[in-house]
Amino acid sequence: MPEKNIPFIIAIFLTTFFFSNPSSGYGYEGISIYYVRYDIKSSNNRLVDDNLLIIPAANDFRAENFSLMAVTGEISAAGKASHIDTQIRDNALKTLLVQSGLKSVNTKDHDTVVSYEGVMKTPFNISRRTYNNHLINYEAQIQFSPISFPDRWENLGVKDKIKGIIKDFFELFK
Repeated sequence: MPEKNIPFIIAIFLTTFFFSNPSSGYGYEGISIYYVRYDIKSSNNRLVDDNLLIIPAANDFRAENFSLMAVTGEISAAGKASHIDTQIRDNALKTLLVQSGLKSVNTKDHDTVVSYEGVMKTPFNISRRTYNNHLINYEAQIQFSPISFPDRWENLGVKDKIKGIIKDFFELFK
């Protein structure tokens, strides 16, 4: 009985293999665009918490034009050497979001959350790193786009849908 199912299983495998689109963004490999958000929470004019969020955003239409941005800064050299690149990445993204990201403010009672949003493309390049006096000075280069203002999201969504339809149309002829 199982021998009769072998051609059926092979046919399913071949159709899945040949008709699947590896660049569709459903897999984890090849993710190159990330949504980044930096939230700073304060209560009674005192900094309470901050949070950096980095998640894959393959189809985020709210980003307009990416540009290569250079960010410089410094971090403490104390800590594990394996985490230095992560600290540099997080610090550079926080700085970049504060300088160039879309800023929004939410207030409730005496608590305020200031959020900065943007989209980045990988790779994240650390172009210069120097050590002095227990500090690491760095320069990082990031392809970054701030999130456009919400009144433009509908227009950008329509443009994104049109681009998708045109792309799908031309893929029929490949």
